[in-house]
Amino acid sequence: MMQPDTDSESAGAEMHRSIMTAFCDVLRASQLPPMTVMKLAASALGAVYKEVADQHGTDGVCPCGWQPNRRTDIAVLQAALAASMEAVPSADLRVMQAVGRA
Repeated sequence: MMQPDTDSESAGAEMHRSIMTAFCDVLRASQLPPMTVMKLAASALGAVYKEVADQHGTDGVCPCGWQPNRRTDIAVLQAALAASMEAVPSADLRVMQAVGRA
């Protein structure tokens, strides 16, 4: 069995916390319906993708090696979204939300 990538898991946990915090803040401040705020989050992610992809261009000069391909990248992002909704909840304490105090 392959060992999980700890750096990737930590980054994912941090991204989850950041997005959840932003979602809750916007939901609370705007009083918009949750699905409207979800659509705003999706639009923001799309805008971030576009900005980063535009900076990488197609000339391959970025040392990270990523060469954006809108069609395949969007398919990967859609698959990740779908997979995350089907995923079994993690037992990782870093991503669990506190529900009370001891």
